[in-house]
Amino acid sequence: MRQIVFKLRDGALRSGAAEVPVDVSPLTPDKLFGEGEDEIKSTKVWWGNRQENVERIFEVSVSGDASGAEEVKVVFEGELRKVKRIGYEMSAGEIVAEGSVGMHCGARMRGGRITVNGSADCWAGCEMHGGTLIIEGDAGDNLCACYRGETTGMTGGTVVVKGNAGECIAQYMAGGEITVRGNADMLAGLDMKGGKIVIEGDAVMPGANMSGGEIIVKGKVIDMMPSFKYEETVTIDGEEYKKYRGDFAIGEKKAKGTLLIRS
Repeated sequence: MRQIVFKLRDGALRSGAAEVPVDVSPLTPDKLFGEGEDEIKSTKVWWGNRQENVERIFEVSVSGDASGAEEVKVVFEGELRKVKRIGYEMSAGEIVAEGSVGMHCGARMRGGRITVNGSADCWAGCEMHGGTLIIEGDAGDNLCACYRGETTGMTGGTVVVKGNAGECIAQYMAGGEITVRGNADMLAGLDMKGGKIVIEGDAVMPGANMSGGEIIVKGKVIDMMPSFKYEETVTIDGEEYKKYRGDFAIGEKKAKGTLLIRS
């Protein structure tokens, strides 16, 4: 196993009175595999509107060997709230963020595993195709959704949020599975067309415009969409759920989504 640690330097992101985000999308196991320590330190990352060498922003340490990207572990340490695109488009290996992170964590990832030991800002797991994303804290808005102008969000992989999630999670979701252990804000599964969402807490107006997929809400549904039709009561893992089909607001032929609410 090869481990590469990026420790954010104190004050590295500050420019005058402002703290400027850094884009670390080049720092994934599959992109760093095979590079030596000096090469890693000289990798260019975007800091605001200019590029800097990694070592200008992070202290870098490298240990161990790997025969493939799947044997590479990348660790980010420090105050990471302005560190964005962690694990962007990664396809193999492991990333661990030791703290809360900025926007787009795990966006468009295709494989591997990301663990965030804190919360993640908006657009985490956006357009995700595969792999595993674990967020120990809360997730911001648009988790596993699609970017503006696109029509397909998450298509595969697994996401677990151990806290709460923000608005419009899984918009245009087409595959994969999301579990939110806490509550979900407004419009979870908006325009959803496939995949599965499990919300263990409460949800506000879930499933609007959904044409496929499944949403399970174990807590309360607040402001239930009126365009869902009750079908039957089913038992899942010993618990009774009311099963609804919808969203009939988009037409009867398209309303093939399933919403299950614990009785």
